[in-house]
Amino acid sequence: MNIYKQALEAWGVESQLGMVQEECAELIKVINKRFRGKASLEELIEECVDVELSINQMREAFLDERNTWDRIKMKKLERLSNLLKVESDEGKRTI
Repeated sequence: MNIYKQALEAWGVESQLGMVQEECAELIKVINKRFRGKASLEELIEECVDVELSINQMREAFLDERNTWDRIKMKKLERLSNLLKVESDEGKRTI
C-alpha cells in the first residue's frame, strides 16, 4: 500500500481535502511573502511540495475517476500548449 493510500485510510478523504485547502492557503501566503521579499526560495519550494503531496493524495482518493482526471489534465495541457503557440506566433510578428 502506498503512502498516499495509507494517509487516506488513516485520516479519511474529507480530512485530507481540508489539508489540501490548508496547504494551498499556506502556499498562497508564502507566494505573497515572496513577492514582498520576505520568504526564501526554500520556503516557497517547501510549500509547493506540501501542495504536491496533498494533490497526489487526492489523485489516489479519486482513483476510480482516473479517466476523468486524465481527460481534464490533457485538456488543460492542450490549452496551455495552444496559449504558448499563440504567444510565440505573436512574438514573431513585426510591424
